Amino acid sequence: MLFNTLEFVFFFIATVAVYWLIVPMRYKKHFLIVTGGLFYFIAGQFIRVFIFGLDLVVFWVGRLIFKYEKTNQPKKKKTAFIFGLLAVVGSLVFFKYTNMLVEIAESIAGTELPHLNIIMPLGISFFTFEFIHYLTDIYFGKIKPHSFKDFLVFSFFYPTLVSGPIKRFQKFISSFQKLTLQSFFHGLLIVIMGYFYKFVIADSLVPLTEVLQNPANGTRYSTILSLYAYNFRLFFDFAGYSLIAIGSAFLLGYRVPQNFNKPFIASNPSEFWKRWHMSLSSWIRDYIYIFLGGSRKGMIRTVFNVILIMAVFGLWHGAGLHFLVWAIYHGIGLAIYHVVFKKLQIKNIAFKALGIVFTFHFVTLGWAFFATNSLSDSFLTLGKIFLT
Repeated sequence: MLFNTLEFVFFFIATVAVYWLIVPMRYKKHFLIVTGGLFYFIAGQFIRVFIFGLDLVVFWVGRLIFKYEKTNQPKKKKTAFIFGLLAVVGSLVFFKYTNMLVEIAESIAGTELPHLNIIMPLGISFFTFEFIHYLTDIYFGKIKPHSFKDFLVFSFFYPTLVSGPIKRFQKFISSFQKLTLQSFFHGLLIVIMGYFYKFVIADSLVPLTEVLQNPANGTRYSTILSLYAYNFRLFFDFAGYSLIAIGSAFLLGYRVPQNFNKPFIASNPSEFWKRWHMSLSSWIRDYIYIFLGGSRKGMIRTVFNVILIMAVFGLWHGAGLHFLVWAIYHGIGLAIYHVVFKKLQIKNIAFKALGIVFTFHFVTLGWAFFATNSLSDSFLTLGKIFLT
């Protein structure tokens, strides 16, 4: 049940109406949990019944971490934390990457291996990252003891399920506010803007990007046009979904993070990733990059860390080699910026303008790896541009 279906619109209108007009304040969280489960059921996601077991494990591990912190048992606390992370990451790898790993094994062994018919749970890339954040922040004392009900509201909150943004537990749960006439119209305006981005702008660009699905049929100029059209299509599509989620959350009384902030005026690759898919970029920064040492351990370590986190970024988007190469492409761009240009500290307006132009074209060219169906198609696309 995606945002761009009438099914979702009617479901959400009914949710908001019942939530504010009928459900008493003390039962509103229960109602959100029920509607989250109903959302999965209507979407045909019966696999969520099994994933509910992961919810139980994550909450139980969180309680253990609280317990071992209180009783001053650091080794048991760390063991519980690692167990929880392995359960979450293992679930993500199994559902999303099993067949990719089988394909890698096939290429190494030189023989065909059986592929599993795995049904991927809706939103698994988002809720597993939220679970990792949840366990990590409990471990480091950033989340205080709370009820299972609050955890399920966080886990089952369906407006952010399909396309994020990636929530942070403590900020999300504490953000609740009663709906006023002003906040109602504010949230509604955000939702309308999201649908405008999606249906009016992004969908109208789809015909211009079709060459990227079959680059062999494209000419040099049609391929270039498709790549630039895809740049804007992807932004308005993803930003549109994010705005619908943000506005929908607003209408239910909660606040979720901003996901885009004028990324096409970024003057360097680092600034671009601070403006594009911000909830994921900040998550990777806080839960991977900083833990690896960030840029504090010398030039070589910085380059390694940047390329590694971008590889994670790419594989998060999809289990394909072209996503990984797209991410490494950006990782190299970020590494060059950190090692060379960041140290120059140039404040000149003309230099910044050149940086905006360069970054825009650098990002656009990178979509050749992201928008196509395989790595061979990616290189075919680039060949059409540069070799014909």
